[in-house]
Amino acid sequence: MRNILLVVFNSCWLIIFSQGLDLGTLNYSPIFVANLSNINAETSGLVYINDTLFSINDSGNQPVINAFKSIDGQHLASWLIQDASNIDWEALALSPDHFFIGDIGNNAGTRTTFDIYMFPREAILSGNTTLVAQKRTFQFADQPNVPLSLNDHDYDCEAMVFWQDSLHLLTKNWQNLWTRHYVIPTEWQDTIVVSPRDSFNVNGLITDATLDASTGNIYLLGYKKELSGLYSSFMYRFENTNGSFFNSDYRRIELGSTLNLGQTEGLCFGDANKGWISGEQINSIITISPKLHSFDFNELLHTTKLPSRMIYFHENILYIPTQFLKEYALIDTSGRRAIEWKKNKSEQDLSSLRPGIYYLVGPNFHQTWVKSN
Repeated sequence: MRNILLVVFNSCWLIIFSQGLDLGTLNYSPIFVANLSNINAETSGLVYINDTLFSINDSGNQPVINAFKSIDGQHLASWLIQDASNIDWEALALSPDHFFIGDIGNNAGTRTTFDIYMFPREAILSGNTTLVAQKRTFQFADQPNVPLSLNDHDYDCEAMVFWQDSLHLLTKNWQNLWTRHYVIPTEWQDTIVVSPRDSFNVNGLITDATLDASTGNIYLLGYKKELSGLYSSFMYRFENTNGSFFNSDYRRIELGSTLNLGQTEGLCFGDANKGWISGEQINSIITISPKLHSFDFNELLHTTKLPSRMIYFHENILYIPTQFLKEYALIDTSGRRAIEWKKNKSEQDLSSLRPGIYYLVGPNFHQTWVKSN
């Protein structure tokens, strides 16, 4: 029986909530590239090397990495990971030297240990069709020791990114629609137990994460069930101005319906602010083929000018210039105005409101605020 090593790696038992500024929400329609072949029907991770995209399929599939062209989605090659098992492969990540596969999915809530496979990047370019990977096992320190319900718990995980010499994992919280952030080393022995570093209210289900190496910004990908019963996809962009992940200023980018995008599960970057999204096949009343889309945020991010840094929440105070009061409103989740502004006040006291989610809306502006107490 393996010994379990308790490690709190750059972490702490107390979850720290984001202190960055919400820079508002933008809308963007990704560019359709291609329908992917059935080989990538359950694409659940995405990385980019030398004009080529690499992906994996999730639970129920072989322990295989697939490559396809970034320009048209055409399948190129596949590699079998020797002596590996695909319990629920959900994420890929790259360091300068290594390739990481995250066997970290837990939709059913039945897993208590999770695995990461690691092999040298150069191995996938060697011409061999079978790769040898090292397997590392970990546990979540805060996962309750009780049975969890299918798609109704907060200990699923599908997102992993290499950043600052470590692997960063983001959970897919089915119940509260937040995500927790864990940090683990790239090398360890036996089984380690990791504690959450911080968390963030994404108001959705996070399925991938990646680093835009050209800008240093971190992106999360996910989808959310709308009131209509249909699903829409989104990203979060953390500007990483202070090197502290969720403490950075952030922006939500709405991407549109999963009917067009597929079940968005893979995200990676090529050039600055440019990259790709892969969408898993949807099997429901209708079948939506697996898809590949590209995006270019350069124009979107550089031409949109919002008064975001002039408007922000701190504790239970909204700081907003008085000239914006007539055009802005704070509404609750039912769409009703939550509070009437105090006239000629740039500091609006929100302490009387009940804890919950609120939206500050104005001309070309949408900002989410969560009142915790």
